Amino acid sequence: MNREGLARRKSLLVAQSHLHRLQTAMAWYEVKDIVAPPRPAPERGDRARSIAATLIGVAVPVLGFARLGRIMRMLTIGTMVMRIVRGLRRPY
Repeated sequence: MNREGLARRKSLLVAQSHLHRLQTAMAWYEVKDIVAPPRPAPERGDRARSIAATLIGVAVPVLGFARLGRIMRMLTIGTMVMRIVRGLRRPY
């Protein structure tokens, strides 16, 4: 191949990789929208986020990262179990 052919092939490969990156990003956001729970109403969600950020900001210096991580993991598992049990109890 001559230099022009190599330059064209290189630009084609760069364009294709950019296209694949964009397609991957779009697919990621689609999967995230499907998997993520619905966001609460803005007035409730903003307040809950600020409260959670404040609690974590206070808990990290007091408890430390490792202990807080274990506590958060237990709370997450407990919440998951509670949601499963509530879902099973709900009549269809």
